[in-house]
Amino acid sequence: MNNSVMNKTPFIRLIVAAMLGVGTSIAPLVLLSFGLSTFIVIRIVGQEHATAAFATATGISGIAVVIFGLFSGIIADKTRLKMGRRRFWMIAGSIGGALSMLALTFASSIPMFIITMCLVNFFYGMVSLSCYAIVPEQVEPEKYGRVAGLIGAAAPAFVMSGQMIMGAFAESTLEQKMITIIIVQLIGGFLAALLIKDNSFAITTTNEKKSVGTRGFYPSFKQHPSYTWALLTKLFINFSNAGMGMLTLFYITRFHLGEADIFKIMGLTAPAIMLMVAAGILGGFLSDKVKKQKPFVMGAALITGLCLIAFAFSTNITWVIVGNFIFNFGFGMYNAVDNALVNRILPSIENAAKDISIMNTTTSLSSTLVNFAAPSIIALGVSLFGGDGYTLFFLVLAVFSILSAIVVIPIPEMDPKVNVNNDNAKEIIA
Repeated sequence: MNNSVMNKTPFIRLIVAAMLGVGTSIAPLVLLSFGLSTFIVIRIVGQEHATAAFATATGISGIAVVIFGLFSGIIADKTRLKMGRRRFWMIAGSIGGALSMLALTFASSIPMFIITMCLVNFFYGMVSLSCYAIVPEQVEPEKYGRVAGLIGAAAPAFVMSGQMIMGAFAESTLEQKMITIIIVQLIGGFLAALLIKDNSFAITTTNEKKSVGTRGFYPSFKQHPSYTWALLTKLFINFSNAGMGMLTLFYITRFHLGEADIFKIMGLTAPAIMLMVAAGILGGFLSDKVKKQKPFVMGAALITGLCLIAFAFSTNITWVIVGNFIFNFGFGMYNAVDNALVNRILPSIENAAKDISIMNTTTSLSSTLVNFAAPSIIALGVSLFGGDGYTLFFLVLAVFSILSAIVVIPIPEMDPKVNVNNDNAKEIIA
């Protein structure tokens, strides 16, 4: 087997690079979902047909994103270039994303809209994936928590900044807004690539067989059971979080609120994003300090479950607003510490992007499934218990939060005496 010397990026530079790369690549996707893509569809088909066209287009592109997510990690890991596979995809993903965003901006048909949306998700996904993958490759395991907390703060911070910029330039054209996003991301992606030191992995397939197995790209449950348990806990909590997208309809159905009142509530709950960021940073640092991850992950999942139960039986909008803040606190802490846990139990450093990309598909998959199942669950709730049906809906989501906490139990806790997360790291860091 050929050993490669690990060329490590200084810690602060790595953090800054990862935050820039993750923040500027995820924010465009969120801003598109916040309304920019809707206006593109309206321009193509007209407002009268926009709802049906948008639902169809986003449904198809959502399925494509899940499929792309499963294979993007393999593509990233198999890239063998002297400049380094992570740096390459930060640059190539930024350029590809910029061209795709430009094509999306001027899309003249729904098929063109779907194709360009898929390409935007793929290329910007490659940028964020590369930034996530450098953490298990270059950071000591005892720092995983704080790194996960800081990187996790990047996306919401950039999304909020993007919203503020869009608001400040509300009178500008759609094309001008899209081009502004393109330029900001290109700067962020290129800076991230320039800041990191990357490594050209010249390693035989010995490690790959250990982590992937001969039956496919998914890590063997027999050899790496913790990976599957970690994937399940992430999938279950993402089911719960995806259900929060139904809050607007919940406000209308249960509390009979109008559009103006709903936007006021959105304004009141907007600071919950910063609470989520703070909880993630706090949870990451504390888990590193006490050398424990499972109590934070399990406790945070249970907090989200309790909030969903409160939503189910709430008769006062104040309780929902308070519950929204507490939910975001729990979800923010869960995300940071769980990402650190995932980095620790990855089967292979060489195939880090592949294994992380499989984990990341749980977000798109859960959102697609919840959006598909929500009307049926709500209708069943009306049939069984009467009322608006949201009692059953939120109780089902709460069950997934509890399941998310339960499946963490089989995962071994971090060993405070171990400074590397697996044998492969020892081999790579020659």
